[in-house]
Amino acid sequence: MSADRDKNHAADREKLIGLGKRSISKSYYPELRKRLDELEHFRALLDRVSDTIFVVDADTGIVLDVSGSTRAMLDCGASSLVGTPFKRLLPDHISRHADNLFHSETKKIRLETELICPDKKRDPVPVDISLQLVTHRDKRRAIIVARDISERKQSEEALKKSHDLLEIRVRERTRELDRANKAKSEFLSVVSHELRTPLTSLLGFAKVIRKRLDKTIFPLIDTNDEKVIKAITQIGENMDIMAAEGDRLTALINDVLDLAKLEANKVEFKMAPVAPGEFIKRAVLATSSIIEGSGLIPLLDIEPDLPPIRGDLDRLIQVMVNLISNAVKFTSQGTITCRARLVGDNVHISVSDTGVGIPPSKLDAIFEEFTQADESLENRPRGTGLGLAICRNIVFGHGGHIWVESEEQQGSTFIFTLPVLQGR
Repeated sequence: MSADRDKNHAADREKLIGLGKRSISKSYYPELRKRLDELEHFRALLDRVSDTIFVVDADTGIVLDVSGSTRAMLDCGASSLVGTPFKRLLPDHISRHADNLFHSETKKIRLETELICPDKKRDPVPVDISLQLVTHRDKRRAIIVARDISERKQSEEALKKSHDLLEIRVRERTRELDRANKAKSEFLSVVSHELRTPLTSLLGFAKVIRKRLDKTIFPLIDTNDEKVIKAITQIGENMDIMAAEGDRLTALINDVLDLAKLEANKVEFKMAPVAPGEFIKRAVLATSSIIEGSGLIPLLDIEPDLPPIRGDLDRLIQVMVNLISNAVKFTSQGTITCRARLVGDNVHISVSDTGVGIPPSKLDAIFEEFTQADESLENRPRGTGLGLAICRNIVFGHGGHIWVESEEQQGSTFIFTLPVLQGR
């Protein structure tokens, strides 16, 4: 069969040249033969490309010529498509508008659709179509290049399924975390409340006992005995320790409750226009006693005419008090500097100290709960380890950011930003 086809093809070729068997061997028309060879070679190359190329009469929509991978793409030969209306290859919803494609004012059109061989029952093939309208010898033609995008579509579908599954897992995980976070907040709230109530009573009784011992009991005791004096002194010191530890535990419980509310978004900020200089100065004033007691030098550097921000005044003072107290805690000598600057649409506020600094290994976790910069320091007031975590939540609640820059033995600078009040 192949031999017969080749024979017929050769005969057609000779007929096309117009010579017939009698004269082809004499090669009366070598240039014509050369051009025909080139044309057939070019056509053979076209039939090997992975795309399918249609030449369509733009006025009638009839396919005039087809080359390329019609067999691999559509499972039908090129000859079966010639003479077919191109719209028969398109899905119904696009086929209805096929004429618009060929009469569009836009010379080049690109779209993703599907193609199907009209006489086959094979599933439609997703293709990327590039259509260009041209005029050749006063005839309007549409050159359509169709590229099989089945693999790309399969990859996109697989990626979409993977994305959908991932999104479902993220939602489930988020719900689990929300439930766990809610349970943790409720647990902390209940436990803290149950601890604070009896602790308040114990602390109150300890202070009352100390007061009555000093005013009523100790004056009646014979103080000539050194053992008695030593015992009175010891009792007084123990009572002071009880009161101090009680105050510290109360502060810890208050911080735990505060942080639990912030993390559970149960804190309603009383937002209002606030001048940055106002809450900074009030925070410095509130901490003046601990700064004076430390021997450190407070410095204030606030840029004049700073625009107002929108915030909760009391909560912003709380942030500054925490940062200043923290600076005092880890600074033995030098200065504590509070600065405020306008940077873009934000006010940058910082608290710098000349203290011990923060080890690089702890910089990333410094805002986590119960993280202390240097737990080895002695003769310094012990914190709850929650102050910076509370600062972070308050600043985030105001739409700002907070971070720290530090170098060991050189000091630290805690910086937070607050968006400038818009439309002021």
